[in-house]
Amino acid sequence: MAVFGLYQMILLICIILFVLLANLYLYHHFPKPKHPLQDISYDVAIVLGYPCNADGSLSTVQKKRMETAINLYHKHCVHHLLISGSCVQNTYVEAEKMAAYALTQKIPKQALVLETKARNTYENLKYAKCICDENQWENIIVITSPSHMRRAAFFVHKFFRNYVMDTYREHSSIRVRMDEYFRMWNTLYYERKLRKN
Repeated sequence: MAVFGLYQMILLICIILFVLLANLYLYHHFPKPKHPLQDISYDVAIVLGYPCNADGSLSTVQKKRMETAINLYHKHCVHHLLISGSCVQNTYVEAEKMAAYALTQKIPKQALVLETKARNTYENLKYAKCICDENQWENIIVITSPSHMRRAAFFVHKFFRNYVMDTYREHSSIRVRMDEYFRMWNTLYYERKLRKN
């Protein structure tokens, strides 16, 4: 029995070490991004899209992302809002619905730029990069949800060098956190797969 208990203890230690090393590896590839500096005015805030509700109204995530961007604009921290997102889960174009909300919050139409082709985070940044290059915008803020920050930053880094990221306060559920955790592993898997090809 003592030997069996010893084996259990060794197995437990091995599992703990494996989990620790795996997480060190994961978060090495998904580091925490930098936040905006108070004394800098940025060219544009890129607001990452999120699906609307089934009836076309703004989802809670969309509204919170937009409120973060709107707040930055009213504080004169950014000059433009670039809203990215197509229609993914339903027929409502995310960027259009989010922009409509911005207009009701006293954001001038000329400050809004819409990107309506992106269907995922990678495409959000890919198409946003083209728009930023066309307008010579170099100082970038990317806005997303707290749980999405690390994975979004992984893609932001592929297209931008001079960027920071901003979000809002939120207590994410364990389910949301676990979902995002496995999405990061999935992202790494496909990244490695693409490199091999």
